[in-house]
Amino acid sequence: MKISVRASMAPGSRLAEKLSALTELGYDGIELHGDVLELSDDELARHFAGSPVQPSAMVGSLQLLNPTAAVRQEGLAEMRARLATAKRLGAAGVIIVPTFATRPELPNLWPLTDPLKLQWDLLVAELKLIAPDYEAAGIPILIEPLNRYETHFINRLEQGCRMCDEVGSAGCKIMADFFHMNIEEPDIAASIRAAKAHLAYIHVADSIRLQPGTGHLDLRPGFRALKDIGYDGWLGLECGLTEPKDAALREALELVKREWEAA
Repeated sequence: MKISVRASMAPGSRLAEKLSALTELGYDGIELHGDVLELSDDELARHFAGSPVQPSAMVGSLQLLNPTAAVRQEGLAEMRARLATAKRLGAAGVIIVPTFATRPELPNLWPLTDPLKLQWDLLVAELKLIAPDYEAAGIPILIEPLNRYETHFINRLEQGCRMCDEVGSAGCKIMADFFHMNIEEPDIAASIRAAKAHLAYIHVADSIRLQPGTGHLDLRPGFRALKDIGYDGWLGLECGLTEPKDAALREALELVKREWEAA
């Protein structure tokens, strides 16, 4: 088990500063997104070549269900570029959120089909185009289920698993976020166990979306379930931080390690 932090949470404004700070704090990895991914693959590789902190995962396209075909094509091109970057850096996966919309943005083609089914079939078709390349590289696409207040589409782990089943490639997996699971899953541990075949990455946050230890979420049952299914991948902190942030990151790291050991 290794622990990472989302890049925007790490102290510092430049990647070199963030890697130095996370090294001092004792983290194993950093999750790449935003401005950091505007660096070239060569620049990223140079930064990580001299650091004990390594890339855990990175964010991919957020446009795969955009209603405009040209934008979706750009999204697929971005996913192919992210695969090349992930392969170069040794990241564990590329995260996608299919849509942040709270209602379908695709047209209602009733009686031929409804917008939700159209979205589902479209995403399956797109993932079938790119998942084989991810599978060949041994780096999965990571579908992230979000809570119902942030998206209307793929809220629970079992929905993500069903998507993976339909895509039919080891290049398509899901990830689980404790904050979202706390809202959507009736039993977090049971949902994790049921997702064993497809679960490949984890986000950790507390019930109030700050660092672990600030809310009421008990991590141990979920951690125990992860151990039961043989999960030994990344635990990535993705949340807000109380001030001072250095202290929050240090305390969160200690708590996550302690809860994992106790699970």
